[in-house]
Amino acid sequence: MIKLLATDLDGTLINNNEVIKRDKDAIIKLQRKKDLLVVSTGRPYNGVQMLKDEYKIFANYYVLLNGALIVDALGTKIRQEIIEKNVINSIINEIREENVAISVESGFNTYLLTDGDNLPYPKKKRVKSIDEIKEKLSLISIYSPTKDILEIEELKNKINKNYGDKIIAYRNDIYIDIVPLGCSKGNGIKYLSNQELIKDEDVYTIGDSWNDVSMFNITKNSFTFHHVEKELKEHVSYLVDSVADCIEKYIL
Repeated sequence: MIKLLATDLDGTLINNNEVIKRDKDAIIKLQRKKDLLVVSTGRPYNGVQMLKDEYKIFANYYVLLNGALIVDALGTKIRQEIIEKNVINSIINEIREENVAISVESGFNTYLLTDGDNLPYPKKKRVKSIDEIKEKLSLISIYSPTKDILEIEELKNKINKNYGDKIIAYRNDIYIDIVPLGCSKGNGIKYLSNQELIKDEDVYTIGDSWNDVSMFNITKNSFTFHHVEKELKEHVSYLVDSVADCIEKYIL
């Protein structure tokens, strides 16, 4: 019976900008058994290339931009949802303030709308307005290093209250990711598991942040780490120390 592991990237498979050898080795063992690896992240496709280039980790699928974009192992687009540009402009005008970095994503290119940039992606371009961008857009990213977690959570809630009929905003640690309404990591993984005819009991999900809750909810095989926020732990079935622990103790 084929199993599917969906893993978040930042804070989960990637820590301190690297993938540890034990996690990589466990992933290789998983895929040798013909089980599927899905990378599920808020990052765009241009933000996951380092997995292939530096670590030779080749996922079977990528659920990107918190579910707004799904691509296969070769980067071919399977499904994409978009945010209308007038909605993006309205949100940006409402939240634009000093010390807040705002960028938008097509899924393959990153566009920086303000000064300040903490995104470790290639293919970044600075623009003055949304009007300069010809591609369709699927995610707005907000980063404010001067705000604490409570302030970021409050801003996220404000965005959802004002624009919740069109988008959904997730807090990804200190970031806010805004995607089209109905998009989530959980929905993206559910779509892929249905396509691959994999039952819920053979789906495993692991992550470290609130944008991972939707994928925790689709299976009883949900994992996070001992060190995460206490409230987040309430949404999973198991606590582990690493991705390798999840794979070796519960999947293989």
